[in-house]
Amino acid sequence: MIGQMLLVGFNGSSPDGAGARRITGQIAKGQIGGVILFDRNIRSPRQVRALTSKFLSTSNPLLPIISVDQEGGAVQRLSAKKGFTSYPTARTIARKYKPEKARRIYKAMADELARAGFNMNYGPVVDLNINQRNPIIGRLGRSYGADPDRVVAYARAFISAHRDANVLTSVKHFPGHGSSTTDSHKRLVDLSRTWKDVEITPYKKLAREGGIDTVMVGHLYHPAISGKKRTPATLTPNAVDGWVRDRIGFQGVVITDDLEMGAIRRNNNLRATLIKAVQSGNDILMFGAAGADPKFVAKATKILRDAVENGTIPRERIARSYTRIKRLKERLAARSGKIGLATGATQ
Repeated sequence: MIGQMLLVGFNGSSPDGAGARRITGQIAKGQIGGVILFDRNIRSPRQVRALTSKFLSTSNPLLPIISVDQEGGAVQRLSAKKGFTSYPTARTIARKYKPEKARRIYKAMADELARAGFNMNYGPVVDLNINQRNPIIGRLGRSYGADPDRVVAYARAFISAHRDANVLTSVKHFPGHGSSTTDSHKRLVDLSRTWKDVEITPYKKLAREGGIDTVMVGHLYHPAISGKKRTPATLTPNAVDGWVRDRIGFQGVVITDDLEMGAIRRNNNLRATLIKAVQSGNDILMFGAAGADPKFVAKATKILRDAVENGTIPRERIARSYTRIKRLKERLAARSGKIGLATGATQ
């Protein structure tokens, strides 16, 4: 059950490399539940398909999550220089096209991801473009705009197109990165003076219509969400259980943003990070670089197992996450059977 909660990155791009062989073994044994690919893992469509096919070929009855960031614009790991299609930023799509056209663009994106062997894309961004000078959202054109209804319309197009290709999505970055003035990759982002309640509107609307596969929680602080301590939303129960589950009403899988980003790493060691993230109600814990360490998965598992055995984390907390993840993966597997091999065929 703990293994299904761990999603890691790795080094290397060859399916026969040490990193890929280790990941394959960890998936087969249930030691991890998924993997994320970065630019360092991607060379060409044929190479990526060979890599993901290896991960998907294990005998573990639960499908591994094979994930990537493919938003368009500055954030697309499957880039034109690697032989893939280039897609516009969210800002460009919202300015130039109606949602119906956006859906066709995102359908092409999702089909390309499925052919490459991916079953999860970390998007759409539903951050509102409140601060256009925001270094990580506004300046990079990652938002569809400041109007929540407009953002929901384009997010809906993104999500439905991916669902047609049986690729999961993850709305991000809860509770909203669009008003911030700093980048959570570097430090904890304090939203105390900038965040507005309207920033959770896209989550509420999409959850109400069953439009969310997963929610990604960001390393963002606001006292109304995290309490008085300057703790990021990823590491506080009030954010996940209190806001995502209760206020928004989403009962599915919650994923952390990368737990190795500066906002977390500067203030927490691995043990504190893991325990706080699980206690807060997150289901999938993402570690983008740590998976390159052959000892990381065993170390992380031991920390969480010990925490369960000594009562720091209730066993039921792990079991709830496992149930949510299993349900999500069963949905993927069921649709894979209906869609058949076409979505995974090489071209």
